[in-house]
Amino acid sequence: MTRKPTHEELEQRVKALEKEVAEFSRTKEELSVAYDALNSSVSGVIITNLDGQIRYVNSAFLTMFEYEDKAAVLGENAAVLFATGTVKKFSGVKAIIDEKEGETEEFAAQRKDGTTFPVEVSSSNVSDDKRNIVGRIASFIDIAGRKQAEEALRESERRYRHITDAITDYIYTVRVEDGHPVETIHRPACVAVTGYTEDDFKANPHLWIQMVHEEDRRAVEEQAAQILSGVKVGPIEHRIFRKDGVMRWIRNEFVPYYDSQGKLLSYDGLIRDIHEQKIAEEALRESEKKYSTLVENSLTGIYIDQDEKIVFANNRFAEIYRYPREELIGIESWKLVHPDDRNLTMEMRTKRLKGEDAPSEYEARGLTKDGETIWINRRNACIEYKGKPAILGNIVDITEKKRAEEELRKINEELKNFVHVVSHDLKNPIISIQGFSSRLLKKYQDKLGEKGRSYLELINAGARRMEVLVSDLLALSSIGRVVSTFKDIPSLEILRNVTSGLEDRLKEKGIEVVVADNLPTIYCDGERIYQVFENLLVNATKFMGAAKDPKIEVVYEDRGDFHQFYVKDNGIGIDPNYHKEIFEMFHRLGEIEDKTGTGLGLAIVDRIVRNHGGKVWVESEKGQGAAFHFTLPKHFDL
Repeated sequence: MTRKPTHEELEQRVKALEKEVAEFSRTKEELSVAYDALNSSVSGVIITNLDGQIRYVNSAFLTMFEYEDKAAVLGENAAVLFATGTVKKFSGVKAIIDEKEGETEEFAAQRKDGTTFPVEVSSSNVSDDKRNIVGRIASFIDIAGRKQAEEALRESERRYRHITDAITDYIYTVRVEDGHPVETIHRPACVAVTGYTEDDFKANPHLWIQMVHEEDRRAVEEQAAQILSGVKVGPIEHRIFRKDGVMRWIRNEFVPYYDSQGKLLSYDGLIRDIHEQKIAEEALRESEKKYSTLVENSLTGIYIDQDEKIVFANNRFAEIYRYPREELIGIESWKLVHPDDRNLTMEMRTKRLKGEDAPSEYEARGLTKDGETIWINRRNACIEYKGKPAILGNIVDITEKKRAEEELRKINEELKNFVHVVSHDLKNPIISIQGFSSRLLKKYQDKLGEKGRSYLELINAGARRMEVLVSDLLALSSIGRVVSTFKDIPSLEILRNVTSGLEDRLKEKGIEVVVADNLPTIYCDGERIYQVFENLLVNATKFMGAAKDPKIEVVYEDRGDFHQFYVKDNGIGIDPNYHKEIFEMFHRLGEIEDKTGTGLGLAIVDRIVRNHGGKVWVESEKGQGAAFHFTLPKHFDL
């Protein structure tokens, strides 16, 4: 039979129950407070049992992992919250009971839709009142923004490192207190610029001024004093001696740092090696000095025309136009041109600036300051001057030359008239002599006798020679004065006409003429070139001598911009001592007796070829035949 508890025992039991109820109420209240704290936390919070099943989640968790409500995740294993293969820690708590409390780690979390994001997780064990582990509580913080910022910072640092690694300038920092330097930090690049290491500068605080060139030291010290006194200074260029004794030019720039009251705290110095730049600048100054000397002492007037104004003129240019040099700068360039030639110079200028074809050299009249007309030979080119298109001009005063040419023209005109008058006056008596001598021979040859007839024949021969001489003089005087008609003519056609006219003479002497089949079409005065070939062939027949198989060859060679012909014979040849003389007027060789020649044939050839822009010469040795060469340009401007 069970014993009834005593009154005292019942009172003790009631007191124990009251204590348990009080403790339960307090625990319930504490749990309510904890629950409210978890729900209001900005971190996502979960609680799992020992098997890793999620038993609790707060509101921040639902928002972070994008679950609609708690039902969608409660009962799931915590492993679903992490990227596949990332973590197995929350699949079960039994295996991690011994882990440290409050451990924080980073994981790749996985939202409901499968997208991932970085989280920082702090976790600890959950125990019952008997200190038995019953689960795990974890707090999640979304660190995506922080990760992005960290990545941006790392990228910035990476770029900065690349930039600073690429900088070869020597950078140092001077810390200042009360206007005095108390510490100088030298960067590693100081070795590349000065040859001294950071340790060298630390061992000798005065090394930075000792390495400065003596002539520059005072200026550097004064600038350093200005910086320390708070004065903002610009960069300074000076010389230093490297550790190896080599002198180098450097540029020293300063960046000061001030506190809120404007007090100097420190400054950065950037030293850049500019030695090569200085050497180049010195070479450029020397070059400009030489150029300036050449320009200023040139016998040619040099100027720059920009926007139709003279923006530069040398001394000679001012002398030509008789202006003080300072008055020319800014003057409108058309004022220096004769009114009748202004359209021409403007046309040339416009074409040149547009890049169109325009003669690089031409003549035009100018006006001096006192209004005198002068003749100017211009050579111009388009350039860029101070960033804008301009005309660089070179001029030569050819006024005296033009006057001389005019005088020469008048003299030539007078000579022409004189030659015609003389020729006319000479021809009349020659014709009379020929006429009367012919009549005497015809009517009185029986009465004259042998001797008389011989005299008359000599008179007739002399008259004929005189007639030929007068004709050659007229031909020579007209070369270069008579306006020629140039056109394309087959040179083979000219040769055929020449050989046809000389056919009887060539047959009489049994001379074979061989003409090359590659003779080109040439741009020339056909009548004049006919004279050239005719005189050369006639000359060859005269100097053929007693050749066994007399032969004349006409050969052609292409010389690029020139045609080259030569007439070659196998006659008596010409002594090299006479190669130049034979082209002079009235020069005749003594080796043959030439009763019909006047000594003007080769002189005429030389004059015609030169007037065509070519040249003529002979190649020959005595007894070995002769080859007369001449060239003609393929394009000839009259």
